[in-house]
Amino acid sequence: MMVPLKRLLPFIYVLSIWNMGYARGCADQQALINGLCCDRCPPGNHVEEFCTQHKPTVCSPCGEGFFSNHSTVFAKCEECQSCQHEYAEKCTATTNAKCSCLSGFLCSDNVCSTCEENKCVTGEKVYRTDVSTGRSLIKYSYQCKPICPDNAYFDVKVNNCNQRTQCKAFGFAELFPGNKTHDSVCDAPAVMNSSGGDSVHIILGISLVLLSLVSLLILSTACIKSRRKHRANNNPVLMVPNQTTDFHLSKEESGIQLIIQDSNSSDELHLGK
Repeated sequence: MMVPLKRLLPFIYVLSIWNMGYARGCADQQALINGLCCDRCPPGNHVEEFCTQHKPTVCSPCGEGFFSNHSTVFAKCEECQSCQHEYAEKCTATTNAKCSCLSGFLCSDNVCSTCEENKCVTGEKVYRTDVSTGRSLIKYSYQCKPICPDNAYFDVKVNNCNQRTQCKAFGFAELFPGNKTHDSVCDAPAVMNSSGGDSVHIILGISLVLLSLVSLLILSTACIKSRRKHRANNNPVLMVPNQTTDFHLSKEESGIQLIIQDSNSSDELHLGK
């Protein structure tokens, strides 16, 4: 005989209220199983048998390669994560393994389930974008961007950005425009770095070298002239007479010569008159 639904509704309502009240009566570490408040298994264990009216819940420890990090009513533990490269932390009965990648590689997600190659080169920095999958897993997307602005380069030695040398500002032709890791190259005299006082030091150094060369040239010329003068003083030149008048005559010869010259002069005067 069919019981009318209207008569069953009050009974169903009362039964629902009783079950809700019973469920609210379970402790925090208990769960309502088959109408009974059964104890949950602690971390590192799984349920072997649920409780009955005559015995409590039976728990068993997680086997090797499995873990449980919270109180559970499940009959199995979770499988430990396997790492592609290396383990940052080993898996235990209560904690999952934590993975990491070797140098030059990046984790593909928040649990580092796989590793991908870091394609950024010197002078570039990797930027990460998180992509949610709607679950606890978060995917990572990477992009390489320059560390320094367009008018600068990354100096590996000092691990810092320096301004590129502006060759035209010094009046030099540009041989190499520079890139992310190297400065511009100008024609001689080369200006290697315009970010600090290096260019000033180079110019001063070149000026000092030129000044030294000029001073050395002047000093060498003075020494050569001094040595020539010294040699002339130590080795006098003997003068050889070219005319007979340069020879010394005796007094008698000199006198005769004077008389002859006087007589010739008188004749010349007489003829002139």
